[in-house]
Amino acid sequence: MKELFGYSFLAFWAGVLLNFVPCVLPVIPFKVQAVLRELKGDISSRILAAAALLAGSISFFLLIGGATAYLGLMWGVLFQSKLFLAALTTFFFFAGIATFADWSVRLPQLVYRVPIHRHTGAFFTGAFAGILSTPCSGPFLGSVLAFALTQGPVFILMIFVWIGCGLAIPYVLVLLWPGLLTRMPSTGALTMQIKQLLGFVLLAGAIFFGRVFIPDAWHFLLWSIFYAAVIIWALYIFKRSEEWSGRIFSAGTMALVLFLGVLTLPGNQLTWQEFTSESLPNSLASHRPVLLEFTAAWCLNCKVLEKTTYADKTVIQAAKKIKLIPLRVDMTDVNAYHKALLEEYGGTALPFAVLIAGNGKVNHRFLGMFSAKTLETAFYNLQK
Repeated sequence: MKELFGYSFLAFWAGVLLNFVPCVLPVIPFKVQAVLRELKGDISSRILAAAALLAGSISFFLLIGGATAYLGLMWGVLFQSKLFLAALTTFFFFAGIATFADWSVRLPQLVYRVPIHRHTGAFFTGAFAGILSTPCSGPFLGSVLAFALTQGPVFILMIFVWIGCGLAIPYVLVLLWPGLLTRMPSTGALTMQIKQLLGFVLLAGAIFFGRVFIPDAWHFLLWSIFYAAVIIWALYIFKRSEEWSGRIFSAGTMALVLFLGVLTLPGNQLTWQEFTSESLPNSLASHRPVLLEFTAAWCLNCKVLEKTTYADKTVIQAAKKIKLIPLRVDMTDVNAYHKALLEEYGGTALPFAVLIAGNGKVNHRFLGMFSAKTLETAFYNLQK
């Protein structure tokens, strides 16, 4: 019973923290739109909207929890479907275009015509947020899922319900206690600029998930065009703005885009080798340490790690010093052998990496996002 309460608590906070990992960025415009739309109602209306959003999140996590408990499906399995990724890419693209056309950033109109209740839109917004949270793991989530999978179906379902509650709770609280949000202007130049920026976020989501269908050689060009478009838009806003708030907003946007653009530039990284069924045994036979990274093209958190933690100079130097062999396991598509290997080493979601010492024993497991310092320390601990 103590374990149930303990891991339920961790699962709740894992859900809360999922709101702050890069994977959920594309769903932020929908959540913002849902919240702002409902803030116009009275307290009873906001309570019903909050309950609907929470119910949508819990319903999705009950479905994925059931699939995990009874079918053994992996967290993020939806994103291994090319059909699902194509639909998601198309949806984000047209939602982004709709934003610039000054349409409401909403889910398909059919959702809002369901004759169950006027808050059906909030319900599906909660469910959609759950879907977009599953390609990657956040803090606590890896350890929570790893423990849950050793338990029975009922325990697994309860853990997933708590994750869904945690993911929805920040927006539920805003709906119940809107505070300063109720005094924010719903019209005006700055509001429109923020809305248009959210449109760029949606287009970025379309590009990211659509990369699976585009040759690797085109990725850098595609992102360069996108960043250039945002910079041109921000310069236009800066020039046209007569108020200091608009100029600060546009200058901040340009600074952020330049920073992200630098991150996407090709740079030094660990010298990754492509994983094969022979590469791991051969590497272990050399008695050199091995870093086994599990990644996927649709895992945004994985890409952030590759541009930050794995590209850190101290990490690269430490890897050379211990003669590390970095192996990369691609989980983009369904592969039973890769899935079994992930589970064998204790992984339940991406990102995941495992450091194997020269004697073949697991030295360290890296769940979710982690810092360069954490990885560097693990490398040096091998020498002790």
